[in-house]
Amino acid sequence: MNKKSFVIYCDIGDQLELLTDEQVGVLFRSVVKYASNEEELSSNDGMVKLLFSVIKKQIDRDTEKYKTVCERRREAGSKGGKQKVANAKQNLANVANASNCNQNLANVADNDSDNVNDNDTVSTEVDIKENTIVSKKDELSLSSPSEEFIKFNKWLEETCPFVLIVKAQMSEREYNKLTKKYTKKEICDVLESLNNWRDFPKKRASVYRSTLDELKKKFGER
Repeated sequence: MNKKSFVIYCDIGDQLELLTDEQVGVLFRSVVKYASNEEELSSNDGMVKLLFSVIKKQIDRDTEKYKTVCERRREAGSKGGKQKVANAKQNLANVANASNCNQNLANVADNDSDNVNDNDTVSTEVDIKENTIVSKKDELSLSSPSEEFIKFNKWLEETCPFVLIVKAQMSEREYNKLTKKYTKKEICDVLESLNNWRDFPKKRASVYRSTLDELKKKFGER
């Protein structure tokens, strides 16, 4: 798995105070290498090895969580795609039924034209219009996410894995509401800050609401 970022938690600060600047440099370089391609520590320094093992375990736990979230999103996307196909088939069936119904009505009108009054004609027209409206609503429900929103979610997967753990993810409609008031850079800055908050998935239940609250605090009401 190619990762572009990882998280180091502030609670290792006390242990870092026990190391020299040189040891910290060796440690940090080793941590980056491990997070990038799982290259193990090559140093024999006892203190460096001890702290590296602590950070390594946390990186491993975070990676597993990230993999779980990605897998869950792939499964959800797969199910969503199947549902769209099913909806499309149902929509086609509805259109076919409406067409058959209209044909039957036409046949009845030809055979019994003397018995059809103005009220029956108006009722038939209303039924046809309602079927057309239902079909148009079904077509709207099949709309796919925009390319911009797909890119945004791809960025979240690569940059903010902990944001994706939150129960209620941001919808495209909510994302568009934010972009009307704030720039994309401001939104991304806030999401990265939330991602670095270790307890974010535990303390908050909505990505949209949390992002909006932080945007208001940082950049003001707009």
